[in-house]
Amino acid sequence: MKNLFETSAKLKRGALLGLAIALGAGAAAAAFPPSVSALKAVTAGQSQSLAVYNQFQKYVKNSAKTPASLIQARNYLLNHIKEADSWRATLMVLQLENAQKARLDAFSKKLFPEKVQKTIDSAVRKNGPQAGLTYSNLMKRITDPGVRALLTETFAYGYKLETSEGMYYPVMHYEGFKPFKPYIGKDIAAYIDLMAVDSNKPALSDAAIVISWDELINRGLALESFVKKYPKSNRTAAVNDRMKLVRTFVFYGSNNTPAYEYGTSGEPTTIDPELRQAYEKAVQNGAGDSRILKTIQRVLGLLDASGNQWNGNIEKFLHDFNELG
Repeated sequence: MKNLFETSAKLKRGALLGLAIALGAGAAAAAFPPSVSALKAVTAGQSQSLAVYNQFQKYVKNSAKTPASLIQARNYLLNHIKEADSWRATLMVLQLENAQKARLDAFSKKLFPEKVQKTIDSAVRKNGPQAGLTYSNLMKRITDPGVRALLTETFAYGYKLETSEGMYYPVMHYEGFKPFKPYIGKDIAAYIDLMAVDSNKPALSDAAIVISWDELINRGLALESFVKKYPKSNRTAAVNDRMKLVRTFVFYGSNNTPAYEYGTSGEPTTIDPELRQAYEKAVQNGAGDSRILKTIQRVLGLLDASGNQWNGNIEKFLHDFNELG
């Protein structure tokens, strides 16, 4: 009998010790099987998440045939994304972006007629360029019911208006994706932030770089950082393509904002002094293993050797750099 009591006491002490270890490690839940109510809650949550996903699929898949379904898909996701698990929420956000991109070209044609362009332009001139192309600002000045309906449709699809070379057209509006960020994967939330920077303030307009060289370099570095941090993200390829484009602007400029002054025959000559300063600042403030910064540093060395003049050495170096991807 004594042995029996001793054995029982040892078992109890062992059980208590196991529970103490589990509690100390923050894993108390592992010591007990989940309750029936907890299992029901998990099952109900999964069921609700699947229901939201399935309803969204009906809207987004139908948008190819019925464009208005895209508006339904976007509104539904804005109202119900919090009811979905992170994996499905992320997938739906990516599908919404794909659907908006697929619809963009066809919808743009609605804004191309001369009457629509003139009406929008007149409103912009009355508001003043500082007012911007926001939906609310334009609707204050536009009375034409047809154009008002088009602007309402633009907003409902999740687009925003942009202008270049005297034309007004819709573009992706990534600021409108930010309400989804708390419910989706970290990589896609970071992707939305990157894309919103450019959709809120485009780097290029009328073939000219309209942000500072400093900001342009920083955008390139941010894109490069994303590619390194999320090499397997669903949007890494898209970010990498954008990074290559921004990188081209950083080292060559654009048609109307060249990195180097043009000579009499149209050949590049002296580097833009402000770009040279931006290079130096980027290298001085930069940190981490950045291929862009290493390339800038090498270009600075070549410029020092050439007296800030474009030459065959710089041309070959940048050509090889771009060939490597």
